[in-house]
Amino acid sequence: MGVAVLPRTPIGARPIVPASGVWLRSPSWDLTFLILSAALVPIPLLLYHGLGISQTAVNLTVAGLVGGPHLYTTFTYTFMEPNYRRRHRRFLVASLALPVIVTTMAFVNLQVLLTIFFMWASIHVLHQITYINDCYVAKGGRSRSAGERIVDYGVVFLCLYPMATPQILDGSFQLGGTELYVPEWASRGIVADAQIAGVALLFGAFFVLWVAKSIRDLRQGTLLVPSVLLIGLTIAIGFTLPLFPNIDVAFQGFNVWHSVQYLGLVWYLMAMRKERGEIDNRFVAECNGPDHPWRFYGLAVLLTAVAGMLVVLLHVVGGVDLQKAYYIVILSTLLQHYYLDHLQFCKLGDMLGSGDRLLGGRVASS
Repeated sequence: MGVAVLPRTPIGARPIVPASGVWLRSPSWDLTFLILSAALVPIPLLLYHGLGISQTAVNLTVAGLVGGPHLYTTFTYTFMEPNYRRRHRRFLVASLALPVIVTTMAFVNLQVLLTIFFMWASIHVLHQITYINDCYVAKGGRSRSAGERIVDYGVVFLCLYPMATPQILDGSFQLGGTELYVPEWASRGIVADAQIAGVALLFGAFFVLWVAKSIRDLRQGTLLVPSVLLIGLTIAIGFTLPLFPNIDVAFQGFNVWHSVQYLGLVWYLMAMRKERGEIDNRFVAECNGPDHPWRFYGLAVLLTAVAGMLVVLLHVVGGVDLQKAYYIVILSTLLQHYYLDHLQFCKLGDMLGSGDRLLGGRVASS
């Protein structure tokens, strides 16, 4: 049976036109949403340390404005989209195991649950950076060797850990007052020292190679400016954030940057999908498009509010401790968000116009 395809961009709407050069949409848009939005990172720190606003208030503000909306935007193009459900049914169904695992772990071993959450969250945030960077490299027109790709990935995925590893091992790195789980044998003596030194040396090696690669590209006239800006800011932020007191608040800064990036990316991707007629859900289609950024954001805020009400309902009606109720609802959907986005971040065709697309299959380059 055929599927009704929604019309493309309405008459009078401004079409989404990707940049012809290395930038994804335009220099001003990329810098605003993807790169220089890193300027937002200090805001949670300033609110907490400068203005004396409580950690709970800072966390709720970030969650309500950008953290929650970025999380629940994922569900608009996955669970709510028939096209996605047809194309990725097994992958989507597998994600339903995550709420069951999270709920069980919240009651059995919260420390292990929070440790899994932190490790996966850091991978997810940095995978998004490499996805954006991969798009820049692909649009740059110069092939990247396997070694160069390993250098880019290595310096990005390791930048958090030189300063964070000592704190994780000595128990001072905590989420919600809970230490991350580290086996006792791994947190003491020569084993702990070897981990700290190993992570530092490995990151240092990748950083030196990345700087050398960037200098070579500059001399050859092939430097990808947005790529260097993006990775450079990621290194600076990831390396220094663990040095601030109160890790929860410090990492909310990274969360703000990540969430703004993600909201921009998904709005842009969904606008292009709507123009290509790839969105089957009429309601979702009406909330997306080049002329509907506030509808897009409003739907994400609405879904965030629904999640918040579920937390309250679980606590008031179900009698579940409020912290556990929060973890059950929010961490369940967060881990689903991480899981589902790994597939999106492996498909560059949506952004590049050729290659594998999430909702439209593979398209050959013209």
